Amino acid sequence: MTEKLPYDIDVLIETFGLQSQADCVVLQKWMQASFALNEMENLIINDLHQDMEKRGDYLNEEELKIRFVGMIFFLAKIEVENTIRVFYERSLAAEVKGYPLAVIADCLVAEPFGYNTPKNPYFFLQEFKKGKGEKNDPEAQMLMAMLIAQSKNNDEKPLYGGFLVGTDWRFATLIGKNYCASQKFDMMKKQDVVQMVFVIRKLKDFILAR
Repeated sequence: MTEKLPYDIDVLIETFGLQSQADCVVLQKWMQASFALNEMENLIINDLHQDMEKRGDYLNEEELKIRFVGMIFFLAKIEVENTIRVFYERSLAAEVKGYPLAVIADCLVAEPFGYNTPKNPYFFLQEFKKGKGEKNDPEAQMLMAMLIAQSKNNDEKPLYGGFLVGTDWRFATLIGKNYCASQKFDMMKKQDVVQMVFVIRKLKDFILAR
């Protein structure tokens, strides 16, 4: 049996012949997403930003998910009945190119099957509060989830992702063998928080257009 691959971004890129940062037009357009916020949304973002300024460096992963990640998805208004839903802590596994891959997705956006089962995932988010490390590299976990979804979906359409290291959030795309990752967005900066909301909200347009 083929040995299970580690959560190592370089190993995954090499093993699956990915091209890192080769053609990032889709990612760049995604990062430029822009929407109008109403008064209530601006008030919530102000409160969220102030909370992160005070406590962001001290929150553990679960607190970060509840106080920040969940609120970003709430503000993004991404869910659509019977079409798009946000799921948390879901196991994913598949054999890809002869390698057994398995990961627990901290957060994923998918088409729902029934009431509580993700089907055809489109977006993955992995978080690691203490910073990047070989065993728990959130970027590698995110990419592994994307590779599993790419194999399961089998439709050659883009997959989207994000990963958190401390208070920094980066986004990513996987299109065929082309893997791209964005610049950092700092949840301690208000304008970055606003742009995170826009980026996640744009996912709805991408998913509905598939």
